[in-house]
Amino acid sequence: MAKRSLAGARTPDFRPFELEAGVIAVLANPKRLMIVNLLGVRPATVSTIATGLGLTLQNTSQHLRVMRDRGIVRFTRVGREVRYRLSTPAFSQACRLVRRALLEEACLRPTYLHPAGEFRASARVARGVSVPEGPVAVSAHA
Repeated sequence: MAKRSLAGARTPDFRPFELEAGVIAVLANPKRLMIVNLLGVRPATVSTIATGLGLTLQNTSQHLRVMRDRGIVRFTRVGREVRYRLSTPAFSQACRLVRRALLEEACLRPTYLHPAGEFRASARVARGVSVPEGPVAVSAHA
């Protein structure tokens, strides 16, 4: 067989993938994913986010700062109130797609991630009920 010459091949541009990896690294934290889920519904203040997720104000602020530095969230200040929102709804949609894929895989393979207890499909999903399209309620005992 004849070998192809690689002399004319273009070197791939890794920069977009490096940016993507950076965002994924920031989102690879359960608390930050919960914040994305919450902000996917509506903008919220730090105290609303902290209360809704059972986090301290300081911890919530730290997570939001990391997410803001990476461009995942933005904020607006009105007087003393600071409201956070996702910089684009695509972040919520992307996380929802990953969650949906995990739930669908869990339905196909009931032991998927189950032995270590990290993830379990709800009984409704396991019985074949469709996975919700909107934000998923987050529970500490999923």
